Amino acid sequence: MKIKTLSSALILITSANLLSACADGRYQPRELDTHFGQTVNNIKYAQIADKEAAAHPPANSPRKMDGYAGVGVMGSYRQGFSQTVEQPPSVSINIGSGNSGSSSGGK
Repeated sequence: MKIKTLSSALILITSANLLSACADGRYQPRELDTHFGQTVNNIKYAQIADKEAAAHPPANSPRKMDGYAGVGVMGSYRQGFSQTVEQPPSVSINIGSGNSGSSSGGK
């Protein structure tokens, strides 16, 4: 009985220790976690040429463009893609066919 009680107590203590290590209620995120993604946002902001562009829009903004000018712009845009592209010549590479340079017949 003594061995059975001792082994039960040992199993209980071991399982209590293992379960207590699973989760910590006092977890605080590291410095890395609190600033996650900030570097990407800084890089995107640094790539903006004019950060105050919304405050002073261009004189020929799309909102001020009339229908005829818009049709002309879209027509020239579409014409730029209507040109046919020359296809490169086809190249065939044969591997393992033909003569290898040695003859099987001897003289």
